[in-house]
Amino acid sequence: MLSILLAACDVHHEKLIGPYFLGDIDVTEQMSVFYDLGDGSGIGRIGPTVFSVGWNDRYIVAKEHPNGDKRITNFYYLEIARDSKYADPKQSVTDPLTKVEFLEKQKALNLPQFTRTIKSLE
Repeated sequence: MLSILLAACDVHHEKLIGPYFLGDIDVTEQMSVFYDLGDGSGIGRIGPTVFSVGWNDRYIVAKEHPNGDKRITNFYYLEIARDSKYADPKQSVTDPLTKVEFLEKQKALNLPQFTRTIKSLE
């Protein structure tokens, strides 16, 4: 059902790297990182509400306000090599991290910087 809605009502669709894109379903508060299935639909990986992302050839990083709650900011990283079209996102996406935890992982794993921020969702 989510894939059908994504294909029918995509308001924002921004390619990141490989099969990944930043998109929403109908409203920007649904902004998420998706894995593109190649048929005009996608499967959610991180979000909503993702408001900042960065990427390199190994990782995608994301900042997210869970369900649009701007009082809370979660940090995630997705390991591209561990992901695939129909993989369980738990295999490639970290659990929500605090800023301190994320900064430690960023240093240890050489995670990318955040390079794209949607100010209206920040």
